[in-house]
Amino acid sequence: MPAELVPGVDVPAALLWDFDGTLVDSEKSWHAAEARLMRTWGGGTMTPVQHHALVGNSLRDSALAIMGWSGVTGEDPDHWAAVLNDWALEDMVEVGVDYRPGAREFLATARAAGIRCALVSASWTQVLEHVVDTMPAGSFEVIVGGDQVTHGKPDPEPYLLAAQRLGLAVRDCLALEDSLPGTASAENAGLATIAVPFEQVIVPATRRRLVPTLEGLTLAEVGALWQELRDA
Repeated sequence: MPAELVPGVDVPAALLWDFDGTLVDSEKSWHAAEARLMRTWGGGTMTPVQHHALVGNSLRDSALAIMGWSGVTGEDPDHWAAVLNDWALEDMVEVGVDYRPGAREFLATARAAGIRCALVSASWTQVLEHVVDTMPAGSFEVIVGGDQVTHGKPDPEPYLLAAQRLGLAVRDCLALEDSLPGTASAENAGLATIAVPFEQVIVPATRRRLVPTLEGLTLAEVGALWQELRDA
Protein backbone atom coordinates (compact mmCIF):
# COMPACT_ATOMS: atom_id res chain seq x y z
CA MET A 1 0.00 0.00 0.00
CA PRO A 2 1.13 3.60 -0.54
CA ALA A 3 2.92 5.34 2.31
CA GLU A 4 2.18 8.80 3.67
CA LEU A 5 5.34 10.92 3.90
CA VAL A 6 3.75 14.29 4.55
CA PRO A 7 0.24 15.05 5.80
CA GLY A 8 -2.29 14.48 3.05
CA VAL A 9 0.26 13.28 0.48
CA ASP A 10 0.53 9.60 -0.37
CA VAL A 11 3.35 8.27 -2.50
CA PRO A 12 3.30 5.22 -4.76
CA ALA A 13 4.30 1.85 -3.35
CA ALA A 14 6.77 1.44 -6.21
CA LEU A 15 8.52 3.43 -8.90
CA LEU A 16 8.94 1.62 -12.21
CA TRP A 17 11.97 3.17 -13.88
CA ASP A 18 12.88 3.23 -17.52
CA PHE A 19 16.63 2.83 -18.02
CA ASP A 20 17.99 4.47 -21.19
CA GLY A 21 17.43 8.22 -21.10
CA THR A 22 15.57 8.23 -17.76
CA LEU A 23 17.96 6.69 -15.24
CA VAL A 24 21.16 6.91 -17.28
CA ASP A 25 22.39 8.63 -20.43
CA SER A 26 23.18 5.47 -22.37
CA GLU A 27 21.63 6.60 -25.63
CA LYS A 28 25.06 7.47 -27.04
CA SER A 29 26.08 3.83 -26.74
CA TRP A 30 22.93 2.71 -28.51
CA HIS A 31 23.44 5.33 -31.21
CA ALA A 32 26.97 3.98 -31.77
CA ALA A 33 25.64 0.42 -32.09
CA GLU A 34 22.85 1.49 -34.45
CA ALA A 35 25.24 3.45 -36.65
CA ARG A 36 27.62 0.47 -36.74
CA LEU A 37 24.81 -1.81 -37.92
CA MET A 38 23.78 0.69 -40.60
CA ARG A 39 27.38 0.79 -41.88
CA THR A 40 27.62 -3.00 -41.74
CA TRP A 41 24.69 -3.21 -44.11
CA GLY A 42 26.01 -0.46 -46.39
CA GLY A 43 23.26 1.94 -45.45
CA GLY A 44 25.50 4.95 -44.99
CA THR A 45 25.40 7.40 -42.11
CA MET A 46 22.42 7.47 -39.78
CA THR A 47 20.77 10.83 -39.26
CA PRO A 48 19.80 12.28 -35.89
CA VAL A 49 16.15 11.90 -36.90
CA GLN A 50 16.68 8.18 -37.48
CA HIS A 51 18.46 7.74 -34.16
CA HIS A 52 15.70 9.58 -32.31
CA ALA A 53 13.04 7.47 -34.02
CA LEU A 54 14.55 4.35 -32.43
CA VAL A 55 14.59 5.65 -28.85
CA GLY A 56 12.55 3.40 -26.58
CA ASN A 57 11.92 0.73 -29.22
CA SER A 58 12.61 -2.96 -28.74
CA LEU A 59 15.95 -4.04 -30.18
CA ARG A 60 14.13 -6.24 -32.68
CA ASP A 61 12.12 -3.26 -33.93
CA SER A 62 15.31 -1.19 -34.12
CA ALA A 63 17.00 -3.90 -36.19
CA LEU A 64 14.00 -4.05 -38.51
CA ALA A 65 14.00 -0.27 -38.95
CA ILE A 66 17.72 -0.16 -39.77
CA MET A 67 17.23 -3.07 -42.15
CA GLY A 68 14.58 -1.06 -43.99
CA TRP A 69 16.67 2.11 -44.13
CA SER A 70 19.62 0.10 -45.46
CA GLY A 71 17.56 -1.67 -48.12
CA VAL A 72 18.46 -5.06 -46.67
CA THR A 73 16.15 -8.07 -46.81
CA GLY A 74 16.33 -11.63 -45.57
CA GLU A 75 18.21 -10.95 -42.34
CA ASP A 76 17.05 -12.36 -38.99
CA PRO A 77 16.05 -9.37 -36.82
CA ASP A 78 16.35 -11.40 -33.62
CA HIS A 79 19.98 -12.22 -34.41
CA TRP A 80 20.78 -8.59 -35.12
CA ALA A 81 18.94 -7.47 -31.99
CA ALA A 82 21.43 -9.60 -30.04
CA VAL A 83 24.28 -8.03 -32.00
CA LEU A 84 23.02 -4.53 -31.18
CA ASN A 85 22.88 -5.50 -27.51
CA ASP A 86 26.47 -6.80 -27.58
CA TRP A 87 27.82 -3.73 -29.37
CA ALA A 88 26.06 -1.31 -27.03
CA LEU A 89 27.34 -3.20 -23.99
CA GLU A 90 30.89 -3.11 -25.37
CA ASP A 91 30.61 0.67 -25.68
CA MET A 92 29.21 1.06 -22.15
CA VAL A 93 32.02 -1.04 -20.70
CA GLU A 94 34.60 1.01 -22.58
CA VAL A 95 33.31 4.55 -22.02
CA GLY A 96 30.90 4.11 -19.10
CA VAL A 97 27.46 5.65 -18.62
CA ASP A 98 26.41 8.80 -16.82
CA TYR A 99 23.29 9.24 -14.73
CA ARG A 100 20.64 11.60 -16.00
CA PRO A 101 20.44 14.81 -13.93
CA GLY A 102 18.96 14.14 -10.52
CA ALA A 103 18.25 10.45 -11.22
CA ARG A 104 20.77 8.95 -8.81
CA GLU A 105 19.73 11.31 -6.01
CA PHE A 106 16.00 10.78 -6.54
CA LEU A 107 16.47 7.00 -6.62
CA ALA A 108 18.41 7.12 -3.34
CA THR A 109 15.73 9.31 -1.74
CA ALA A 110 12.95 6.98 -2.84
CA ARG A 111 14.74 3.88 -1.58
CA ALA A 112 15.55 5.54 1.76
CA ALA A 113 11.84 6.29 2.14
CA GLY A 114 10.98 2.63 1.59
CA ILE A 115 9.57 3.02 -1.91
CA ARG A 116 10.24 -0.13 -3.92
CA CYS A 117 11.86 0.25 -7.33
CA ALA A 118 11.87 -1.81 -10.52
CA LEU A 119 13.80 -1.29 -13.74
CA VAL A 120 11.72 -1.73 -16.91
CA SER A 121 13.62 -1.36 -20.16
CA ALA A 122 13.87 -2.25 -23.83
CA SER A 123 17.56 -2.89 -23.13
CA TRP A 124 18.41 -6.50 -22.47
CA THR A 125 19.06 -7.88 -19.00
CA GLN A 126 22.82 -8.21 -19.54
CA VAL A 127 23.12 -4.45 -20.14
CA LEU A 128 20.89 -3.58 -17.18
CA GLU A 129 22.75 -5.83 -14.77
CA HIS A 130 26.10 -4.38 -15.91
CA VAL A 131 25.00 -0.94 -14.71
CA VAL A 132 22.94 -2.04 -11.69
CA ASP A 133 25.94 -4.00 -10.38
CA THR A 134 27.76 -0.66 -9.98
CA MET A 135 24.93 0.81 -7.88
CA PRO A 136 24.20 0.44 -4.15
CA ALA A 137 22.86 -3.01 -3.29
CA GLY A 138 19.08 -3.19 -3.31
CA SER A 139 18.58 -0.22 -5.63
CA PHE A 140 16.23 -2.27 -7.81
CA GLU A 141 14.15 -5.13 -6.49
CA VAL A 142 13.00 -6.23 -9.94
CA ILE A 143 14.64 -5.98 -13.37
CA VAL A 144 12.62 -6.49 -16.55
CA GLY A 145 14.74 -6.42 -19.70
CA GLY A 146 13.57 -6.46 -23.28
CA ASP A 147 14.79 -10.03 -23.65
CA GLN A 148 12.40 -11.19 -20.90
CA VAL A 149 9.18 -10.29 -22.71
CA THR A 150 7.46 -11.44 -25.87
CA HIS A 151 6.24 -7.96 -26.75
CA GLY A 152 8.40 -4.94 -25.89
CA LYS A 153 7.47 -1.31 -25.49
CA PRO A 154 5.02 0.21 -26.51
CA ASP A 155 3.18 -3.00 -25.58
CA PRO A 156 2.12 -3.02 -21.89
CA GLU A 157 3.75 -6.40 -21.20
CA PRO A 158 7.02 -5.07 -19.68
CA TYR A 159 5.27 -2.89 -17.10
CA LEU A 160 2.60 -5.47 -16.32
CA LEU A 161 5.35 -8.03 -15.70
CA ALA A 162 7.22 -5.66 -13.38
CA ALA A 163 4.10 -4.96 -11.30
CA GLN A 164 3.33 -8.69 -11.18
CA ARG A 165 6.83 -9.53 -9.93
CA LEU A 166 6.53 -6.85 -7.26
CA GLY A 167 3.16 -8.29 -6.25
CA LEU A 168 1.52 -4.88 -6.66
CA ALA A 169 -1.48 -3.50 -8.50
CA VAL A 170 -0.54 -1.07 -11.26
CA ARG A 171 -2.68 1.53 -9.48
CA ASP A 172 -0.15 1.54 -6.64
CA CYS A 173 2.83 2.13 -8.96
CA LEU A 174 4.21 5.09 -10.90
CA ALA A 175 6.24 4.89 -14.11
CA LEU A 176 9.18 7.18 -14.90
CA GLU A 177 9.83 7.44 -18.64
CA ASP A 178 11.50 9.56 -21.31
CA SER A 179 10.28 8.17 -24.65
CA LEU A 180 7.11 7.84 -26.70
CA PRO A 181 7.18 4.01 -26.80
CA GLY A 182 7.92 3.96 -23.08
CA THR A 183 5.11 6.26 -22.02
CA ALA A 184 2.72 4.36 -24.30
CA SER A 185 3.80 1.06 -22.72
CA ALA A 186 3.26 2.36 -19.19
CA GLU A 187 -0.07 3.98 -19.96
CA ASN A 188 -1.30 0.94 -21.90
CA ALA A 189 -0.58 -1.02 -18.71
CA GLY A 190 -2.78 1.40 -16.76
CA LEU A 191 0.07 3.18 -14.98
CA ALA A 192 0.25 6.79 -13.98
CA THR A 193 3.35 8.14 -15.69
CA ILE A 194 5.80 10.97 -15.18
CA ALA A 195 7.73 11.75 -18.37
CA VAL A 196 11.13 13.40 -18.34
CA PRO A 197 11.65 14.08 -22.07
CA PHE A 198 15.17 13.60 -23.40
CA GLU A 199 15.48 12.96 -27.15
CA GLN A 200 11.80 12.89 -28.12
CA VAL A 201 9.00 15.44 -27.83
CA ILE A 202 6.35 14.29 -25.36
CA VAL A 203 3.19 16.15 -24.40
CA PRO A 204 0.98 15.79 -21.31
CA ALA A 205 -1.95 13.35 -21.41
CA THR A 206 -4.73 12.16 -19.12
CA ARG A 207 -2.46 9.83 -17.12
CA ARG A 208 0.85 11.52 -17.93
CA ARG A 209 2.59 14.61 -16.62
CA LEU A 210 5.89 16.13 -17.71
CA VAL A 211 8.76 17.31 -15.54
CA PRO A 212 11.84 18.91 -17.11
CA THR A 213 14.28 17.03 -14.88
CA LEU A 214 14.45 14.76 -11.85
CA GLU A 215 16.92 17.18 -10.30
CA GLY A 216 15.40 18.72 -7.18
CA LEU A 217 12.18 16.71 -7.50
CA THR A 218 10.71 15.88 -4.09
CA LEU A 219 8.71 12.87 -2.99
CA ALA A 220 5.90 15.17 -1.94
CA GLU A 221 5.73 16.59 -5.48
CA VAL A 222 5.80 13.11 -6.98
CA GLY A 223 3.13 11.93 -4.57
CA ALA A 224 0.85 14.81 -5.51
CA LEU A 225 1.32 14.12 -9.23
CA TRP A 226 0.74 10.41 -8.73
CA GLN A 227 -2.50 10.97 -6.82
CA GLU A 228 -3.75 13.31 -9.54
CA LEU A 229 -2.90 10.85 -12.34
CA ARG A 230 -4.06 7.75 -10.45
CA ASP A 231 -7.51 9.22 -10.00
CA ALA A 232 -7.78 10.71 -13.52
